[in-house]
Amino acid sequence: MSDPYLILGVSHNSTDDQIRDAYRELSKKFHPDVHQQSPLSDLAEEKMKELNVAYDQIMDMRRGNGNSNNTYQQSYTGQAGGSAEFSE
Repeated sequence: MSDPYLILGVSHNSTDDQIRDAYRELSKKFHPDVHQQSPLSDLAEEKMKELNVAYDQIMDMRRGNGNSNNTYQQSYTGQAGGSAEFSE
C-alpha cells in the first residue's frame, strides 16, 4: 500500500488541520459528482476511494486506533505492531 501522506500530498509532520484541508481540497477535485458526465468518472471514483482510505488511515493512526494502525504498519513497514518511524 502507498504511503497515505503521499496520497494526500502532505508531509508526515503536517498538522491535523493541514491534513484535513488537503483532503477536502482533493475531495472537491476528484468527487465523482463533479465528473458524473465525464469519461473520467470511473477514475475519479477510484481516486476518491483512495483519498478516503488514506485520510482514514492517517486519522486512525493519530487517534491511536490499534487495528488500522497495525494494518497500515504491516503494509508500510513490512512488520506488525510497534510504532512506525517516518522520515521525510
